[in-house]
Amino acid sequence: MSALVLRIKFPPTYPLIYKTLRVDAQFTVNEAVKYIAQTVNVSQLLVGTEGLFVPDEKRWLEDDKPLKEFPSLQDVVCI
Repeated sequence: MSALVLRIKFPPTYPLIYKTLRVDAQFTVNEAVKYIAQTVNVSQLLVGTEGLFVPDEKRWLEDDKPLKEFPSLQDVVCI
């Protein structure tokens, strides 16, 4: 298993501000969002419009692509 270490910043409506997690690089963006939500116990707050945004690139990641296909995530500081 190849994993990425991501620092996740949550929206203001979530009970967390930041969390650093190891996420399987094989996960699609949608799978990663669900995994992150389950890991930090906020899956009940998901409404289906969540995604991963890379602030340094000012872009949303495509939901159906695996995380390993985003070279910038190898060195990401915050998503």
